[in-house]
Parts: sequence; C-alpha cells; structure tokens
Amino acid sequence: MSKIIGITGGIATGKSIISGYLRSLGYPVINADLIGHEVLEREDVKREINERIGNVESDGKIDRKKLGSIVFSNWDKLKILNEITHPRIIDAILNEVRGLSAMNEEIFVEAAVLFEMGLDRYTNFIIVTDCPDDLRIKRIMERDKLSYDAAVMRIKSQMPREEYIKRADFVIDTSGDVQDTLEKVFEMLKRKPWCDKI
Repeated sequence: MSKIIGITGGIATGKSIISGYLRSLGYPVINADLIGHEVLEREDVKREINERIGNVESDGKIDRKKLGSIVFSNWDKLKILNEITHPRIIDAILNEVRGLSAMNEEIFVEAAVLFEMGLDRYTNFIIVTDCPDDLRIKRIMERDKLSYDAAVMRIKSQMPREEYIKRADFVIDTSGDVQDTLEKVFEMLKRKPWCDKI
C-alpha cells in the first residue's frame, strides 16, 4: 500500500522547489493548488460560488483575482469558499492517489493549506518546509514584487511557523541556497523516514 506524504509549509519556504525536484527523480507529486484551479472551473462549483459569494465570473470563468479580493477581506465569505471547494479538492486528490497507488510506493501531495483543509488526516507522513520569516519576506518581495508590508501580511495570513513545525513529522530547513535544500531532500529520500513511522 502506498504511503501518502504531505508537503506543506508557509509561503516562500520552498515547497515548489522540493516538489519539482521530486518530480525530476520520477516520484509522483500531486499539486493541491492546481487541482483547486481545476475545481473552480466546474459548473456546479461556479454556480454555488455565484449564489453564495457573489458573481465573480468573467467570460464564463471564475475571476480568481476578483474572488480573492472578496474572500480575503471577508472571513465569512472565505469560510464559505472553503466549504465549497475543500471537500471537492480532497476528493480529487484521493482519486488521483487511487490511480497512482498500484504503481508507486510513495505519493507526495503538495498543499499550502494541508492542515487548514483537513488533508493531513489522509496522509501517512508530513514534511514541512521552513525558514526564518525575515528571509521569507525578502523572497516574497523579490519573487512577487510586493512591498515589505504586503509581504508581511501574506505571512500573517497563514499559520505561525511554530504551528507548522509542531505538526510536522519531518522539517526541511530551506534557509540555505537551492542546492543546499536539494541535498537535504536527497538525504531524506535515502533515509525514507516515513518507513519508520508506524
């Protein structure tokens, strides 16, 4: 039976770098964010969002920027969006897992909101990417061309670092350069710590 290994962590902690490296080595990696985008294109989802949150369609598609501006300034509407999308995203992920499980010992699932959406209950092992907040702020400002204050707000909208670490089975410190991070992932793959977890 395949091990389902979650990859999560705060913004700008290197989740996508690790996922890309795992894919390059031939490991299956399911991206919850991409599945979330696909879920937003479903007719039943669009209808429910329009009815419960407001009309955010443009040319027959959900305008994610418009939707984001509504839900991130109104926690009640964010909660409604999560109620609509999270169960469907989880179902789609589990469906992909079933399709991959016959051929793979490990299946990785990258999900920024793994804990928040309750996806952790379906995983056997959780990897958390971590680095100091000041480095994350610097990365966000450079990558997303945001101001310092906007970068800080992005970080504050997520769980604190300590909470991620507390709930992790394995933490990868990504405060070094990319090569340093990939070497840590390579060492982890040699050890396969998820095999030790009962």
